[in-house]
Amino acid sequence: MIRVTFSMAHNVEICLWALVLFSSAAAASRGQPHIVLIVADDLGWNDVSWHNPHVVTPHLEELAKGGVILEQSYVQPICTPTRSALLTGRYPFTLGRQHSVLKDNEPTGLTLDATLLPQALKKVGYSTHAVGKWHLGFCSWDYTPTKRGFDSFYGYYNGAEDYFTHRRGYVADSGWPGNPMPREKNKRDYLDLRNNTEPDGSKEGIYSSHLFASYVEELLASRSPKTPMFLYLPFQSCHAPLMVPENYTKPYLDIRDVDRKTYLGMVTAMDEAVGRVVAALKSTGHYDNSVIVFTTDNGGPTNHGANNWPLKGYKATLWEGGTRGAAFIHSPLLPNPGTISHKMIHVTDWYQTLVGLAGGVAPADTDGFDQWASLTGTAPSPRTQFIYNLDDTEKFKAGIRVGDMKLLINPGNAGWIPPPEIDLSNRKPPHNHATVAETVSSRKFRSTENNRNSVYVNRDKSQSWNHARRGRFSQGRKTLLQMNHELLKNESTVLEEPYEDLQTVFQPRDLREQAGAGGDVAPDQDRSSISESFDDKNDLKLDYFFRKDVDLQLYNIKDDPDERVDLSTTESDTVGDLLKTLLKEMSRYVAADIKPGDPRAHPKHWNDIWTPGWC
Repeated sequence: MIRVTFSMAHNVEICLWALVLFSSAAAASRGQPHIVLIVADDLGWNDVSWHNPHVVTPHLEELAKGGVILEQSYVQPICTPTRSALLTGRYPFTLGRQHSVLKDNEPTGLTLDATLLPQALKKVGYSTHAVGKWHLGFCSWDYTPTKRGFDSFYGYYNGAEDYFTHRRGYVADSGWPGNPMPREKNKRDYLDLRNNTEPDGSKEGIYSSHLFASYVEELLASRSPKTPMFLYLPFQSCHAPLMVPENYTKPYLDIRDVDRKTYLGMVTAMDEAVGRVVAALKSTGHYDNSVIVFTTDNGGPTNHGANNWPLKGYKATLWEGGTRGAAFIHSPLLPNPGTISHKMIHVTDWYQTLVGLAGGVAPADTDGFDQWASLTGTAPSPRTQFIYNLDDTEKFKAGIRVGDMKLLINPGNAGWIPPPEIDLSNRKPPHNHATVAETVSSRKFRSTENNRNSVYVNRDKSQSWNHARRGRFSQGRKTLLQMNHELLKNESTVLEEPYEDLQTVFQPRDLREQAGAGGDVAPDQDRSSISESFDDKNDLKLDYFFRKDVDLQLYNIKDDPDERVDLSTTESDTVGDLLKTLLKEMSRYVAADIKPGDPRAHPKHWNDIWTPGWC
């Protein structure tokens, strides 16, 4: 008789494969899964309860800890580039979307040559719905959601607006991007809320998180779970302006910083909305055959209440604090719920992964990988490297990671910004971020009956509205107009929206240089002599990156996740290898698609409503 013995590790592997096979068979019997893709806006690494016990996000935490927490999930440093990568599966530098966000009067949008994720899913029988923020262009109807593969759309086209009125002002623009101008003097706001293609001016006073949750509830109740659904849910939260019904700030009364308190209230309000969406999935029969993906679009803007501690940097930078996003995947179909993954995943991977899960085929030009086997714990990540960004619009800036090594080119200065709610004398920054997600115990938030209702309560409106205004223009904070004045006086930068956070208060160059790595300062915006020296970017040579005016920084992200020890001078061979890998991508580089503002975009020409049709 032959006796076969197995090691413990082998037994575990067999069990895992058995679980996957069982899960796959069960999924196949249910048919194509419902896909829910939730995107938080400007959510920092340290703004979720599994990273920070002071944050109240019980619904998100239940999903995260009942799924797979993704501790190495990367996004682009700002909004439009991430959304472009998410819905195309391509690096933004191959689309012309690598440099900045789309402005409200910019006559362009996400290239019409790309097949978007909803279009790919429709080919395999999905109904597709978008609820929330678009920000991928609307000068022509061809750029809008219902022309890009979505069967329905409820939300707004621009990048930011008032959370209660669903309106925004118009930003006059001359010489973009070199000369951003302040919001028009009369500060008049114009409606930006659509039900499919029709303006919806009936929802004034309803907080956007409540509004979008209510729409999703009605959508799910109106459809059959037998038809596979793709729901794209990009929340307005927690982008500026800082506005929230005051009840949501009550868990944070011990935080003195008004912006931080208001911002975390916005996070908690979004969490409640996610809880309502999941409850609706369950009550309508969608949940058992669903896959829920949650991610932020970029790192948190630290000067508007967000926090990325202990990571370095913030929104609009290529440091980990600007690009490593809070994320998870949750599904009853997962064989490995309750796990934490440290495998590399990039925002471009979701296209391949979700289309593959739906039984479709992604376009050949996508940059992502199908991560399903990695997410279910049965295989290593197929991704071993990625490009943080590649931008030659002004000063040549780029970042690449291969394995554990990360190279940055001209990243600018940034620091490590602790949140107001912790006592640094009693807490050192963790070097293994997994321990944070594994050990924190979050507080709970109990919603009042009024806040369970999606319709904003009129009697609370004034109080909450004033609270939101206090958060936006609190004492000791500079107003938007003051910051705009400083921008014009000092250096140009990307001004995203009237309400967009300008990531730092810009300082003269000598102050920025004195601040060094520890200061919360803006990246250097000087033009690059490197990129100006060449008409054809394929002619860039390795030796040009070792000149004195080029800042190269190298980090081992596994051993030094907080980016505190620059290894570029001691590991020059590694620097050279990463540069060679990066420069191979220049053949695919598409110049940034930036166009001067078009005055025809002004809502005064369109019945005071932000409307397509002017390009």
